[in-house]
Amino acid sequence: MGVVGALADAINTREDGLRLLLTILAGYPLALIHRSFFVKQSPTVQHIFFVIAGVSLYFFNCGTAIYHSLLSTLFAYLITNFIGGKTESIIAAHVAFLGHMLVGYWFAESDQYDITWTTPFCIMVIRYIGLVMDVYDGHNYESAKPDQKLTGIRDKPSLLEIAAFGYFFAGTFVGPQFTLQRFRSFVNGEFLDEKKEVRASGMMPSLGRFVAGVAYMVIHQWGAVWIPAPDYFHSQEYLNLSFLWRWTWVAIWFRLTMYRYCAAWLITEGAAILAGISYNGKDENGEDKWDGTRDLHIGKWELGMDYTSVVESFNVGTNTFAKKYETRKYFLSINNHLFRRMRWMNSKMGAQFATLMYLAIWHGYHLGYFLLFIFEMACMLAQEQFYTIIKRLPSLRSLLDQPWTHPFKILFGRIVMTYSMGFAFLTFGLIKKEIWWGPVKSLYFVGFIIYFLVWPILFQVLIRVLPREKKAKVEGENTSKSATPSEKKKEL
Repeated sequence: MGVVGALADAINTREDGLRLLLTILAGYPLALIHRSFFVKQSPTVQHIFFVIAGVSLYFFNCGTAIYHSLLSTLFAYLITNFIGGKTESIIAAHVAFLGHMLVGYWFAESDQYDITWTTPFCIMVIRYIGLVMDVYDGHNYESAKPDQKLTGIRDKPSLLEIAAFGYFFAGTFVGPQFTLQRFRSFVNGEFLDEKKEVRASGMMPSLGRFVAGVAYMVIHQWGAVWIPAPDYFHSQEYLNLSFLWRWTWVAIWFRLTMYRYCAAWLITEGAAILAGISYNGKDENGEDKWDGTRDLHIGKWELGMDYTSVVESFNVGTNTFAKKYETRKYFLSINNHLFRRMRWMNSKMGAQFATLMYLAIWHGYHLGYFLLFIFEMACMLAQEQFYTIIKRLPSLRSLLDQPWTHPFKILFGRIVMTYSMGFAFLTFGLIKKEIWWGPVKSLYFVGFIIYFLVWPILFQVLIRVLPREKKAKVEGENTSKSATPSEKKKEL
């Protein structure tokens, strides 16, 4: 037994999980080393440092399975340098990266939450696929959409630069995702202050993300002891509870389990801020912003009152890869790699569904992953329909606009979202159908019944009996509904 294994036994935790945590924490001393000795060096020297540090961490975390990432880095170089800019490059990227990962899932997945070489590799898959797409946009710059031009890469990256981009210590294991454009700006010193030093203003934000991440980790560890899933959800003690209490315990477990991911995102983001890659220009008051690699919006996650705010609050880097997010003054998030490239479908809902299915298969083969993302889409659709109903009730809308109703709206939204997401998360968090089927059945499939049966029927009834909006607004809606295919594409 090695040192890490002995330490894992001493603190009663899994060795693979401890190795991943130590790998993430290593980002802080490495960030200090970089900002102290390498930040003023040439891009080549910095790239070499990033590769050595990243490969070392990968070997510590994955052992000899590191060859998967090395092979993918070579593929990324070959694709971007020899067929970059061609449609074939996009196909080749998905075969070489996503296909590689799916084969790995087939052999590495088990009945538990797996921390294997595929855990950091899935981050590299998205990064390299995004890189190939950005090179494609750069080589087709004149025909690219405005949002694609912002992150397009017009010159071919070298093998060393690609390796440094893929193995950067504050982003290669659990995120955050960022573009090669941002990485280049960071390496070239564009984020430094007037003295060509890493901005000191990032110290406190880095510390804040680290402390928040540790807090979330402690709460998660306590929760894992308090609610030992999946055993508890199959116990007679749980099954003897009333329906409402069973659902409540599932909702609590969902929140406590999600804190594991929140902790990882916050801790690694703190390292990214400390390194300086998270610099994002100035705010309206002239203060430095450090949200360039934001992966968790704590306020939205804890206080968001609808599905949109909560979905946009966590795993921002991966969601940004799949969708379109707000652009920044200096550099942009990874946007439009999936969702906005589906303009050809002429259907926003179709593009959303395809994007969510892509994210589901990116997570793995388990049925629960697909059910979770389908459920997410149903929740988002129900939310839009709910807001449509409110618009048809001027008195209710006027009441809800009153400031004193805001706490009640937050409370209502939090209850609906937490219970709904808790139910859906059973199929994701418990992994195997044989494990989550019993707990889902114990809740009488309530989430599926509400969002796939009761609400769709209720909405159709309400939309027919409630008065329409004023004529001017209705005409506006009709104009929108009769939009041309090209106009519908712009909506995406």
